[in-house]
Amino acid sequence: MMNPIFRWVVPLSLAVVVSVIAQEKSRPQASAPEEKSLKQLLDSVPAASGTAPRKAELSARDAGLIARTTGNVLASGHYRQKPLNDEVSATFFTNYLSTLDYARLIFVQSDVDEFAQRYANRLDDLTLAGDPTPAYEIFERYLSRLEERTTLALKLLEQPIDFTQEERFNPQRDKAPWPKDKAEADELWRLRVKFDVLQGRLAKDKADDVLKNLAKRYHRLLKTMKEYDNEEILSVYLTALSHAYDPHSDYMSPSEAKQFEISNVKLSLSGIGALLEWEDGYTRIKSLVPGGPAEQSKQLKPKDKIVAVAQEEGDPVDVVEMRLNKVVELIRGKKGTTVKLTVVPNASEDGTQKVIYLVRDDIKLSEQFAKARILDLPGTDGTSTKLGIIVLNQFYENCTRDIERLIRRLKDDKVQGIVLDLRRNGGGILEEAIQLTGLFVPKGPVVQVKGFNGVNRVMEDDDSGVAWDGPLVVAVGHLSASASEIVAAALQDYGRALIVGDAATHGKGTVQTLVPLSQFYPRPSMGANAGKLKFTVSKFYRIAGGTTQKYGVTPDISLPTVLDHMDLGESHLPNCLPADRTTPASFSRMNLVQPYVGTLRERSSNRIGSNKEYAFILEDIEEMKKRKEDPSVSLNEAARLTEKNDRKAKNDARKKERQALEPNPVPVYEITLEGLEKGEAPKLVGAKIEPDAGTETPKPTTEDEDVEDEDDAKRIEPQLRETLNILVDYLQIAAAKGERFAQELQAAARK
Repeated sequence: MMNPIFRWVVPLSLAVVVSVIAQEKSRPQASAPEEKSLKQLLDSVPAASGTAPRKAELSARDAGLIARTTGNVLASGHYRQKPLNDEVSATFFTNYLSTLDYARLIFVQSDVDEFAQRYANRLDDLTLAGDPTPAYEIFERYLSRLEERTTLALKLLEQPIDFTQEERFNPQRDKAPWPKDKAEADELWRLRVKFDVLQGRLAKDKADDVLKNLAKRYHRLLKTMKEYDNEEILSVYLTALSHAYDPHSDYMSPSEAKQFEISNVKLSLSGIGALLEWEDGYTRIKSLVPGGPAEQSKQLKPKDKIVAVAQEEGDPVDVVEMRLNKVVELIRGKKGTTVKLTVVPNASEDGTQKVIYLVRDDIKLSEQFAKARILDLPGTDGTSTKLGIIVLNQFYENCTRDIERLIRRLKDDKVQGIVLDLRRNGGGILEEAIQLTGLFVPKGPVVQVKGFNGVNRVMEDDDSGVAWDGPLVVAVGHLSASASEIVAAALQDYGRALIVGDAATHGKGTVQTLVPLSQFYPRPSMGANAGKLKFTVSKFYRIAGGTTQKYGVTPDISLPTVLDHMDLGESHLPNCLPADRTTPASFSRMNLVQPYVGTLRERSSNRIGSNKEYAFILEDIEEMKKRKEDPSVSLNEAARLTEKNDRKAKNDARKKERQALEPNPVPVYEITLEGLEKGEAPKLVGAKIEPDAGTETPKPTTEDEDVEDEDDAKRIEPQLRETLNILVDYLQIAAAKGERFAQELQAAARK
């Protein structure tokens, strides 16, 4: 099923479709390429590999038609309304080389200069002329260089390596220059191989196994790239073109389009409940499915790298440089079986690995549903305040109805304030976001949507009823995106809720549409073989006139987090659409927040300054800053072992301090929709649940892993704890001023 956000899209106008088809009919045929013809390149891919020529899956004519149509549709239908010109061509060219050589370790500068001179300002003309020759010609050179680098790496593995020298290597070379010549490339690979071998030694692998696994890894990358067929090469090339318009536009080959439709979002569940992506040669965790085995383990986080996969007690298979679909095949499996992942946490300073055991399961949809939590938060004066938390991790169909039921239950339990937790909400159905906002405000506008033609559409909640008229805090983070940003922005613009969290939300304020390219062809013979194009057609705007695009929603009160110092969010994606403004919609502000923000911010800052958990977070932030300034790592084994041992000692000390500071965590009780149906009492969060008879609990991971124990599971995480403290302050200040939120809401509704 397609991502729910695609249910609401702005369709292409008939004029655009007619324009594209007209251009297809009138476009001159591709001129003859300078060296090999496109047909020769297609028939011999990959010419540099030494393997037998493969059958051309795409004819030269069909490849040209796909390229030309993609260029025309992007130029005519994309939100930017930008012609495919020399400026786009230069970005397109850089994107393609960077996609092939993400770490700047394969090409040398002379390759880049040669192709830049020939193609940097010509890809636009060639694409619109139906000539994708550069895709195959550059790929051919890439394979030739990759074969040279692989041969060198295998030779280096056979030579003794001195780990007592003071050398450093930067594994994050995506923004580094390409090596100027072969000598510099050889030196970079010497350091790269030394880095890889040291990683294996630090993971306590046997010396022979380290060398054997690395040899397989280097061979696998070459083999993988040699296996790219003509369709896949064209897909990489045209996606590089699409990304020249914005990061959310992609060309999908027929096989990719089929996978997209089957799995909702590319490779979504994979048996462990994780959305995976391929980046810099690694399979990374993009996001976790709420309630899935990966999320419930508390051991995986976005941006973590999966470097090996093992079945049950089998030997691990190194998956670095392995194609994503192959990695997913290894991770998927029968329900109830165990998969063992070797992971490099994104927060790891030196690439230290940990091993995680996960039991595959069908993802329980009920675990993704909204849920509520209730607790009595103790104050410094010995009193306690009853608070409710509503956790929503995605905007699914009828989620507003479910949340309204949870609110009724919280009201029955006499909660004094509610936190709406959207910190891990990546979006979903737009209509649900609008209706959810309406649970907290009288009827009125919620979001504006503007297409490339400049026409604004104001989308409103038309229900004057309000489910909760008490104090409300919305918790947000860098993973809050799209529909969740719409809700937070609307409640902030109305002055209805206090927004608390990371320095900003994700910043995705755009809408994409997915169209089959076959609909633009003057000849229907291509059919489904043309693939599909996903591209941006609209942008969201706040009712106050701003946009959530690029910079997201800035909270009223920001809480320190390491995530603020990582390259997360839309603003870090290349060629993202800019943030701008539109005409504000007409709405009535409630002003239930602004009078208190200054005092609330000051109280929160004072608490954080004396809070031990936040002292740990601030230490981690300083470490993250240092890593960003110098991402290189030492290749001295003794120094790395010292760093590893120091880090383990620090983590152990922190765990002991946490236990001493809060030996008896505040009890938190959870209310589920299923529990409401059955009339069950709320269940204690973090309570130990015994496994069913005949099942085995997954084994603990490596000795270096910081495994969450039962008490850790019961503790309220620092950011949520401070959010709850802010809500208590909010209640106290409002009560002291003698104001009633319900009266303010009723007054706003009468305006």
